Amino acid sequence: MTSAPTPSTIEESDELLLVLTTCRALSAARFDTRLLDAVPLPSPTAGDSSNVGDHVPRRIMIGRLRSTRRENTDDVQSQLLQLSQALVTIGQIPKEQIAAVVEQLQPATSRLNRDRFRREYGVLTIEEMASRMKCTVEEVREREISGDIFSARMSGLDGPRYPAFQLHGNLNRALLHQVIQEYHEWGASMTFLWVFLRSPSEMFDGWTPMEILLGASIPAYEALTPSEKTEVFMEFVSEELSRVTQ
Repeated sequence: MTSAPTPSTIEESDELLLVLTTCRALSAARFDTRLLDAVPLPSPTAGDSSNVGDHVPRRIMIGRLRSTRRENTDDVQSQLLQLSQALVTIGQIPKEQIAAVVEQLQPATSRLNRDRFRREYGVLTIEEMASRMKCTVEEVREREISGDIFSARMSGLDGPRYPAFQLHGNLNRALLHQVIQEYHEWGASMTFLWVFLRSPSEMFDGWTPMEILLGASIPAYEALTPSEKTEVFMEFVSEELSRVTQ
């Protein structure tokens, strides 16, 4: 986020505010996109050296909040020129300085609050899983086949292991089942799933998807209904699957 001075023809107190975000973040914050006018930037050409390999570049759009007054073409061109100048300025700032600013924008989440999930990152053998679930090994396998739980391969360990968080009383089991099914449909490894679930995400204010499944609270999601939260979470899962299966 940055600001750039506007031309002298506008009040000195007026500034151009540049906000860099994603459509997913706007959706999570329940931003009314009807207030936003946006147009896509031209896609890179086939010969563009920046488009390396088979990776499809993300679509980038430039937008502005709709004004309550009628603006002419000159006004809009002036705003876009200021935006262009701001982007050039950002490009000249050292990455270390940008990182320092971004760090200040990170939400302050209680370390004590996060520590309550630390023990849930352990893994269990199928025998240990059966013992904790008070069932037989065969029943554990049946639950895994049905997509209620999953196991993953761990480096340096013989045989698959079952992430212990799946036994937590606060686990959103319906959502986990949906995630497992999605990974199966994409033909993705459950090992990829376990890596994904343990990775902190900016989208979740630094929480991991696993912690979200266990009930971690995010201010931006407070106003969302359970079905809306599920939709946002599954969109994130699909994006991750698209990345790891390319």
